[in-house]
Amino acid sequence: MNRLHLPVLTAVILLLCAAGAARAQSICFWTDDADVVPVRIYVDQEYIGDVTAAFSQQPVLDTEGTLSVDTTPQRHELTAVDKYGRVYKGWSGHVNPREGEILYLRIRGGRFREVDRADYNFVFLDWAPLFLYTRPHRHYHLPDLSPLEDNGPLIGMAVAAVGASAAMGVATAKNWDQPDSRFPYFAIGLGTEYFSTLKNWRNVVQMKARFGGLGGLSLLADAGFSYFPYTGISSYGAGYEELRLRGDTAFTWSIGATLDYGGFNFGVRYKPAFGTSDDTFLMGRVAYDWWVSKHFGLDFHAGFGVGGYGTEGLMDHYDFPFGIGFLVRL
Repeated sequence: MNRLHLPVLTAVILLLCAAGAARAQSICFWTDDADVVPVRIYVDQEYIGDVTAAFSQQPVLDTEGTLSVDTTPQRHELTAVDKYGRVYKGWSGHVNPREGEILYLRIRGGRFREVDRADYNFVFLDWAPLFLYTRPHRHYHLPDLSPLEDNGPLIGMAVAAVGASAAMGVATAKNWDQPDSRFPYFAIGLGTEYFSTLKNWRNVVQMKARFGGLGGLSLLADAGFSYFPYTGISSYGAGYEELRLRGDTAFTWSIGATLDYGGFNFGVRYKPAFGTSDDTFLMGRVAYDWWVSKHFGLDFHAGFGVGGYGTEGLMDHYDFPFGIGFLVRL
């Protein structure tokens, strides 16, 4: 090969490599939550457009209602803001698109959080959410702390649950055949409890089946209604907003099981999101049943665990419920 051609060939190869490295990559933003659209999208703190429709499954690139963009294959900062002015916390906040791939980013329902707007000047200096408060949102005032973002408390809860279960398991096994006039029994009654983070006040009919003697096992179930306080708007206009406290109710239920020693018990309760009952939780339950008489007892309980709203909301928040109820032994 002629030596004069080598510099030209080298330059061509370098140009091709540079062009390949800088070739735009496609990203498709979409959401499954119709309540939050339009969602404003920012890449590297620059506004690029809106997601304007919700989809039950992943759409294809450039579908109307999604936001499909091209960007370079390098690290980019992402920010999404819903129509209420809340910032999306369901992702790491950055992305590294790869050459030759289409990256689909789902903006999941229930993962927008209220933030200090001073920390997001690039969003709010030139835009005020026009739809703020116009539609009440049950989990509007939830804090940012989430098991998805900080798993330290989750690890501590898991260790505490394993330790308590082991201790109660030993007590249950050693005292299962130890006679106790209070057990076994089947009871039904009413209960009320409050979830401090989810702002969920549950009022339920509860049932409990207690097996064994001094040491035992209980199966739990309840069903009733939850009350969700939230902030809504009664009127608004140019520069005017009036807030008031409203409420909403929804059907709720849960199931659980505990290991028992006398009136003390420790176990778990679970409620999946289902139909119109969209709250979900998984809680450790610490309780004491005080039998005031042969047929009437009081139930004091507290708990710790995770919960949220929607079928994918279980790991959205930490919560610490507490409550009281009464039981009638049948």
